[in-house]
Amino acid sequence: MEIKNPIIKNLLVGAGIFAGFKILTSIFKSDSEKASALILNEAEKEKQALEKKYKLSFNPSQYPAFANIIYESTKYGIGDNYGAVVDTLKKLKNDLDVNQLIKVYGTKQNYIFGIPQGAPRDLFTNLRAELGNEYGGLTSYRINQINTDWTKKGIKYKL
Repeated sequence: MEIKNPIIKNLLVGAGIFAGFKILTSIFKSDSEKASALILNEAEKEKQALEKKYKLSFNPSQYPAFANIIYESTKYGIGDNYGAVVDTLKKLKNDLDVNQLIKVYGTKQNYIFGIPQGAPRDLFTNLRAELGNEYGGLTSYRINQINTDWTKKGIKYKL
């Protein structure tokens, strides 16, 4: 069967290319996707040891809310609310809190002007990219604020 309408023909070719791209990207993961998977796997292993030493400081239902605040405050290229991110992260009181947030956050997609930017990122990769590299590192003071706060609380995780 030959398709004579050039619009339909081009749409079918485009759909075929898109489907091929999606299949290839699902088979071959990027380095950042592999690193994110490794971080999440390590967080799961660490959680068991941390639960012997600490208790969660908040109700388990609070961590998805924290993750959502961080994601919504960093997912777009314009209008990000880094102050909310810093305030949220400073609420964490121990290593188990940070571990729980890493697990709940998982990986999330960031956007620039509504267009997906790169591979989905885990919490720390996203925070380092958003808070540490903005304007050539000029905003990395926010990461320093978080790390200083966590160090005072005895939290061993660092951004």
